[in-house]
Amino acid sequence: MSIISKKALSKIQPNMTVSLGGGSNVLTLAKDLNNAQIPGLRLYSPSEITKFQCEQLGLNILALNDNMPKFDLAFDGCDSIDQNFNALKSGGGIHLFEKIAAENAKEYILLLPKERFKETLNPTVSLCIEIIPNCLNNLMKKIPQGYTAKIRLSQSVASFAHSPLGNLLIDIYPNNSWSDIEQLNDFLLKQNGVISSSYFKNLVTSIITESKNEAIEIKKG
Repeated sequence: MSIISKKALSKIQPNMTVSLGGGSNVLTLAKDLNNAQIPGLRLYSPSEITKFQCEQLGLNILALNDNMPKFDLAFDGCDSIDQNFNALKSGGGIHLFEKIAAENAKEYILLLPKERFKETLNPTVSLCIEIIPNCLNNLMKKIPQGYTAKIRLSQSVASFAHSPLGNLLIDIYPNNSWSDIEQLNDFLLKQNGVISSSYFKNLVTSIITESKNEAIEIKKG
């Protein structure tokens, strides 16, 4: 059991409804949840990989449908988060479903290494946009100067990567810093065919990370 997972596990009480997002820290929490045998838990996941891994452990992951449940707690990872608790969750490409889970949670808690929590967002982490394939060319022409946009490639086959909905993923990087990410994000979300972005604003309620060889929870504000 990692110290981050132990701290997260201490927040989970019997009969809670809990969402488990993506990432290695969430998987460690899932393993510890399986060992803890907390009664009455209702577990969900927006991640196909996490769902599969949990089921391999023997955890029962309930199906998400049109009637999204209200979560007592939603745990997730992230690639970068700033001092105002704005986060980039770009690597997994499932930010649409993770964002829905976050919006339906009383507490949305990120589990992360301490180096990912900085004063400002890491400019080497992309702003990822999910877009309908037919709108790709139009969007690429509208990327403002000062940013580089790349269509995400599949890791396993010679093709583009696709979201769970079959859409394309566009990774956008700043030439310098993410000082204007809010304006860029708002602009991109208004373009035809854009489904969602990996920028999470006003959704994270706390983070659990390491400090001086112990886990701490830092709450927003």
